[in-house]
Amino acid sequence: MNLTQLKLFNELARELSFVKVAKLNHISQPAVSVHIKKLEHALGQQLFSRTSQTTELTPEGLIILEDVKEIIRLCENIKVRADFSQGVLEGHVRVAAIHSVGMYELGDFLAAFMKMYPKVIVHLEYRHSDEIYQEIHKERIDVGIVAYPHSQPGIEAIPYAEDELVLIAGNKHWVSHKKAVSLQQIHDEAFIAFGEKIPTRIAIDKLLESKQTSVDIRMTHNNIYTLKKAVEAELGIAIVPAATVNEEVERGILKRIKIKDADTRRPISILRQSNRKSSAPVNLFIEKLLAFNQHRNRG
Repeated sequence: MNLTQLKLFNELARELSFVKVAKLNHISQPAVSVHIKKLEHALGQQLFSRTSQTTELTPEGLIILEDVKEIIRLCENIKVRADFSQGVLEGHVRVAAIHSVGMYELGDFLAAFMKMYPKVIVHLEYRHSDEIYQEIHKERIDVGIVAYPHSQPGIEAIPYAEDELVLIAGNKHWVSHKKAVSLQQIHDEAFIAFGEKIPTRIAIDKLLESKQTSVDIRMTHNNIYTLKKAVEAELGIAIVPAATVNEEVERGILKRIKIKDADTRRPISILRQSNRKSSAPVNLFIEKLLAFNQHRNRG
């Protein structure tokens, strides 16, 4: 029994696919099978039931899974602690953020963090909110960043920031000359919206409903960049997080208008597993991210 076998067992328990695990580790599928068979032989137990179509964890495999995860975590931390004791921190932090935060609010922080800790490798990807929760449950990421967080077993949500929802319009739209509008003033206006299952869209729908305001939805899309382009093309107006249009407002491409009769705050939280100890690099990443936002707010 060795650490490589345990790591492959853990990944196979998560992915339930020899092909995926082989690709993740840049080895052949038969090599994965050999490592798993050697582990099963050493333990005297069948850990997976295999057919031509499926791979499933056996009850015996399920029993040892949490212990295997803990062994892997401890081994990883040994190396991290040994390096950290000599003033060197290295490791990996896997982060998934929603587009509107990852693309528009993390850039300055990531640049500063990676400059300060050059041996900590940050893997950042953009995902939809529901996918981020799934990825944390499956231990594919260490940190998630979402808007309008909701409670889920096994996941801790750490309040991170609040941004503001604003109305945006092209330069030719009548509302572009306003500094602030009420939601009732945009009743029946052509509207560009987020996809229906996006938490920000759900919050916007509730805001409009609370003011008995209906809009004429001409287009929906989950990507904030596409929404902004549609508004720029005068296809309609939209409600978006304020920080996502800083560049367009500065360049005079879009107009940003405050909404004056509703609570437009959008809470953002950092997610991580609540039932598993995080590594030193992950803990440091979260600590510095929170501190960075507090410093930005004071500034």
